[in-house]
Amino acid sequence: MIATDLAATTPSKGEKLAQRLSRIIARLHQGELIDKHQLAAEFEVDVRTIERDLHQRLHGIAERNPQGQWQLTHSARSTIPARHLHDYARMAGTERLFPDNSLPYLLNQLRTPEPRRTTHVQPVPHEDLSGGSRTFTALQTAIEHRHTCCFTYKAKPRIAHPYRLIHKNGVWYLAAEEAGRLKNFSVALIEQLQVDSDAPFIPKRSHLDYIANKDDVWFTEQTTEVLLRVAPEIAHYFARRQLLPQQQHRQDDDGSLLVTTQINHINQLLPVVRYWLPHVRIVQPKAWEEELVKGLRHALVQWKTPSTHYTTQD
Repeated sequence: MIATDLAATTPSKGEKLAQRLSRIIARLHQGELIDKHQLAAEFEVDVRTIERDLHQRLHGIAERNPQGQWQLTHSARSTIPARHLHDYARMAGTERLFPDNSLPYLLNQLRTPEPRRTTHVQPVPHEDLSGGSRTFTALQTAIEHRHTCCFTYKAKPRIAHPYRLIHKNGVWYLAAEEAGRLKNFSVALIEQLQVDSDAPFIPKRSHLDYIANKDDVWFTEQTTEVLLRVAPEIAHYFARRQLLPQQQHRQDDDGSLLVTTQINHINQLLPVVRYWLPHVRIVQPKAWEEELVKGLRHALVQWKTPSTHYTTQD
């Protein structure tokens, strides 16, 4: 009787094989890189047994990479490996979108039908580059292979060394060096792109470091330190997230904020200040505050001046 019970509970050789292969396949689909020696130790089998699993039983499913580890073949990748979901979130800038960024939380959200889902993310407007996918792909290749690019931008011919494609506020930009200066170009405005494979270049480490440390697409060698006074009514909008580059703030007793930021160009700052008027003032530099006031007065004069462009007809 006891022998019969043991036989019923002890997996057969075929069952052990099926369990081992199913676990290996599951790990491959999770995007894991598999080492045959680790598998042999884990399943308590000979390395040659694991080799037969990978070479023969999983032929067409698993393949060995140049480092000697085993991974899922491209033809078998019908889904995105789970470990790549976090990589994609970092690449897309949404890693901290939810308070809980764990895989179980994300999978639970995806399994819940949208009408019953408790969360809803408002889409951020993005420019449509579907018609310019060839240009985008060509720029990616040029950056990867370090090839010089020739194109027309704002009706002017350009020769540039491409460094990086950067997405900011729904717009794609090309960070490239032109005539020794690092600049940004809107990808949507690049026309007649030609990649010169016979003109390779060596990227400058200073440019790579500069791009990596920038949180915007304004490229200039020098920045201006700007001080802003933010009224208590809107202080929490500036305190909860950075609205300006390298933003730092100090809260005073009256609830207002003294905000410090590093600005590359005045036009990088003025749209933000105008949006929050009259609750934000430029404290320093004074010349920029005067430029802001001058622009507002000019706009008021234009609004008060009759214009035939805006008249209506019966």
